[in-house]
Amino acid sequence: MSGRSFFNFLLILSLVLFHAALVSGAEKRDREGTSRDEPVEITADRLTADNNTGTAVFEGSVVARQGGLTLHADWMKVIYSDQREIKEIQARGRVRLTQDGREITSDEAVYYRNEQMVVFTGNPVAREEKSTVTGSRMTYYIEEGRSVVENTRVIIKELKGPPHDS
Repeated sequence: MSGRSFFNFLLILSLVLFHAALVSGAEKRDREGTSRDEPVEITADRLTADNNTGTAVFEGSVVARQGGLTLHADWMKVIYSDQREIKEIQARGRVRLTQDGREITSDEAVYYRNEQMVVFTGNPVAREEKSTVTGSRMTYYIEEGRSVVENTRVIIKELKGPPHDS
């Protein structure tokens, strides 16, 4: 690898990691308490960065962490603009997003930065405590803190505790 290619590789990697820290936003805490300016750590078996296509592809046991948020996948592709800002992040293969006891699993997920939303497809399942939500497609609007689930099925298991007065 030439000196210029190595420099370009490091530049892309640092930009990807810097902008990934902004994925949840800038200089404020999101609804779950993860700061947008907290560092992002991404580990994978392999990273391939390409200046020409504006992409960075992480392959094999990909784990991305920022604060209390963790994303696991077999494969992750970061697409960035000419200004080196993240436009989109695609995750495929055993996708699992966890935070504060909540978990969403799916075959694929796509984060759209401009729209501040994540779309889960391929058998998405969301779990929190004793509740499970499934559907054909789950869309989470980050800034609004709301979700839309298509073709949904909700399962709420009985919570044990003292009876409530009616």
